[in-house]
Amino acid sequence: MKRFLLYLCFGLVTALSSAQSVIVKAELDSMMMWVGQQTGLHVEVTCDAGQTVSFPTYRDTIVKGLEIIPPVITDTQYVNDKQRMVITRDYTVTCFDSALIYIPYIPVTVDGQEYQSNRLALAFMSYDIPEENEKQIFGPKENMKTPVRLYEVKGLALYWMLAAIAIIAALYLIVRFRDDKPIIRRIKVEAKIPAHVRAISRIEELRQSGGPHSEDSKSYYTQLTDILREYINERFGFNATEMTSYEILERLEESRDKESLSELRDLLSTADMVKFAKFKPMLNENDQNLINALEFVNETKIEVPEEELQPKEIETVIEEKRSKGARIALLAAGIVIAAAGTVFFVLAVLKLYYLFF
Repeated sequence: MKRFLLYLCFGLVTALSSAQSVIVKAELDSMMMWVGQQTGLHVEVTCDAGQTVSFPTYRDTIVKGLEIIPPVITDTQYVNDKQRMVITRDYTVTCFDSALIYIPYIPVTVDGQEYQSNRLALAFMSYDIPEENEKQIFGPKENMKTPVRLYEVKGLALYWMLAAIAIIAALYLIVRFRDDKPIIRRIKVEAKIPAHVRAISRIEELRQSGGPHSEDSKSYYTQLTDILREYINERFGFNATEMTSYEILERLEESRDKESLSELRDLLSTADMVKFAKFKPMLNENDQNLINALEFVNETKIEVPEEELQPKEIETVIEEKRSKGARIALLAAGIVIAAAGTVFFVLAVLKLYYLFF
């Protein structure tokens, strides 16, 4: 008999514990509200950790007249060393008419089995306005016009500027596409400075810089002979800049007598000894070689008529017709840019309307 009572008690405890393993509870933050006010509806489920819980899916209302204001928030907490969990789903609800709303049980599914919450009731009350105050109730006011701010005008100005640039560029490309006029080019031809004029000018610059009286004789003779080599190169038509002094004199002797080249021979010989044998010439020798260089240039120069020394401007007319591919590219670019300009123009108009209307 005692054993039977013990088994009976154990069975009752087991049944009660299993029945209470899942608990579903619903509660409201407030049970009495004014019309249009909002309150919270909380559905709490307590179950073992790891169980699958499914709440009912409500769209706009829980029951007729009781509307849901999003968002719907779900929160999970673990208790008893994470052996149990409490899942809460929070709804924000409201009603726009005076009524006493009855909320039936809210079904919750746990591991495929349905459990029900407790029932609730919620009252929404309307305002009682005294008759003497009815005339003091006014309708909705018009939207207030806020002042236009600088950053808003900047955006508007940018759209207008981009639209104007795009439209101008598109018109230019379309005109170029339709325009097949010849291209007129004016070319200004500068007069070619004769070789002897350049050589004499450079020798004079070397003299004014104090080259003949410089202690660096090697630099002086290098500059002087370079001037003569470039002059000979242009005047006589052979590459004197890449030839030795002996080769230059040998080529010049083919067109001139040896006696007329004696002073040039002395100059080149002195220059070679200064550059390669560290010879130190006297100052009067430096002056004399400068004079010899000027005399050689003057004796061998070719006179150029004065009119050939004046710059000229030449106008040329070039007939150019664009290829088919170039014309198509121009047209396509014009269309694309025109479309972009139209988009910017529409955005500018919308921005203007939004700011001032």
